[in-house]
Amino acid sequence: MARILVIDDEPDVRLATVMSLQRGGHSTTEADSGVTAMRLLQQAGPFDLIVCDVMMPGMTGHEVCQLVRLNQATKDIPFIFLSAKRDVEERAEGIGLGADDYLGKPFALEELLIRVNSALAKHQAVVLGKATPDPLQQITLAQCIDLVVRHKLSGRLTTLIKAAQEGGGPISGAIFFEGGHAVHAKLEDRLGESAVREILASPLLMYSFEAYEVTDQITMAMDITRLIKKHG
Repeated sequence: MARILVIDDEPDVRLATVMSLQRGGHSTTEADSGVTAMRLLQQAGPFDLIVCDVMMPGMTGHEVCQLVRLNQATKDIPFIFLSAKRDVEERAEGIGLGADDYLGKPFALEELLIRVNSALAKHQAVVLGKATPDPLQQITLAQCIDLVVRHKLSGRLTTLIKAAQEGGGPISGAIFFEGGHAVHAKLEDRLGESAVREILASPLLMYSFEAYEVTDQITMAMDITRLIKKHG
């Protein structure tokens, strides 16, 4: 039995999907939007697989997939798209974002279950240590920040940048968001705006974004969203 997160803004489609998966022996958790899904991934995880609609108001399924693949805690979860669009370009775009499969609407519930079980089996068969796609090839830092700001997400954007001096080791930094607003940043001994400026201007080695519900008070709060938008 697998724990599956079902994301769809249409109640009827979501119910049919959930019923099919439950008949197949899986447990399900429902989300009616991408933002709700981000919260559930943090609070109700871990999940073994995600089934997600593409066309949703607010945060689209493609954006959900991008954020899932950027988070180190969720990046390896099998991901299946559901969409009313069946053209090759749409399917290719979904797979290119890191999805494992793509099922066009309307779909047979039996086919959904077969595809879900197949994705789970493939995931179980993956050899430990197998290379995963580089998130930098799927979404740029500017696109990631735009997603966070546009959908008013809270979370931590962690970066690893190349040292300015030759032979120096990589430098880690972080930008913290509350409701889409960047409220704090750090990069070694730099804090706030100066840290953001250097992060945005430096060559990235890698980055990840972890969405979460705000529970801690960040003592050194400053609104630097305009600065990020300017550099994005």
